[in-house]
Amino acid sequence: MKWYTKVWAFPLMLVNFFASIVFILCAFSHYIPAAKFPVISLAGLAFPFALAAVVAFLVFWFVFYRRYCWLSFLTLLICSWEIYTMCPINLKRQIPPKEGFKVLSYNVYSGNVTSSNVKKDNEVLNYIGKLDADIVCLQECNNEAFRAYEKEDGWMHKYPYRSYDVGNYTSRSGHLVVCLSKYPILSRRIVSFEGSNNGAQVYEILVEGDTVALFNCHLQSFGLNDEDKDAYNDILTRPKDNVATSRTKTLVKKLRDAGVKRSLQADGLRKEIDECSAPYVIVCGDFNDTPLSYTHHVLTRKLNDAHTRSGNGFDFSYNSNHMYFRIDHILASKNLTPYACKVDRSIKTSDHYPIHCTFVKKEK
Repeated sequence: MKWYTKVWAFPLMLVNFFASIVFILCAFSHYIPAAKFPVISLAGLAFPFALAAVVAFLVFWFVFYRRYCWLSFLTLLICSWEIYTMCPINLKRQIPPKEGFKVLSYNVYSGNVTSSNVKKDNEVLNYIGKLDADIVCLQECNNEAFRAYEKEDGWMHKYPYRSYDVGNYTSRSGHLVVCLSKYPILSRRIVSFEGSNNGAQVYEILVEGDTVALFNCHLQSFGLNDEDKDAYNDILTRPKDNVATSRTKTLVKKLRDAGVKRSLQADGLRKEIDECSAPYVIVCGDFNDTPLSYTHHVLTRKLNDAHTRSGNGFDFSYNSNHMYFRIDHILASKNLTPYACKVDRSIKTSDHYPIHCTFVKKEK
């Protein structure tokens, strides 16, 4: 190595080393309980940015000095499963078999479906009717709106089994979770979260002779207002600005506090899942957490992520104010094979995109 090569290569290698350490921390932060280490648990949110930095270094060294490629390559190898979890590539399982049943999960963002607009050409209702999923799980719904739509000449007749009521949404009782099913709903029960307006409902659904326990969840929201979202944009565009710095502290506190609540909610849901006696289990909804979060890690200990197993790419489901994350998920027990899981970005009415997947029961 020539002397002038050492001058610029060594400092860059140190930066590369630092970026690799940060990336590994982001990749494995989902093992860290948010209730014990709340700030560190937020590192998963920075995973895409850290990944971009490590890949950029790999390309840079490959072009200019290949001997230094090893650090970035080793880092990517160590975090290969986390990369695949966040951004899978599944060329198979893209054509669902006819014997499968499709599940849709969609946070419709409350005001998009109200009692006053169900009679109009409602984009959300049109989408649900056109997709024609066998089981529909919705979050942030208006109960009265869907009850009103029952009286309209729409597609509700295809879903004779419906559940509107849920848990602990006492302070905003109009915005709940809803389940619409073509299959009989045998039972339903509420899972409430202490100190939170969020909740979940568990349904036992008879699908072609077998009982499927379906968890429709809406976990703790970040509770960000317009000022917080503006602060996030300031961080991206003006990171050194004093105002952005002060706003960052408030934003991080909200993210931290919400993460702690979700981790406790996830632990509670995990116990509910473990105690479930149904042979098949599906957990879906708005988790408000990414695939590299403690929440997701806890809930997938015995379940498969449908997107990781049959989806493709990052497929972010939250799409507001330059915040692009996949926080809506469908998980399933290992005896359910997922096909063609997709975050559908064709409808942009809500701040969430819908996610749907087809499942086939494995032979007993």
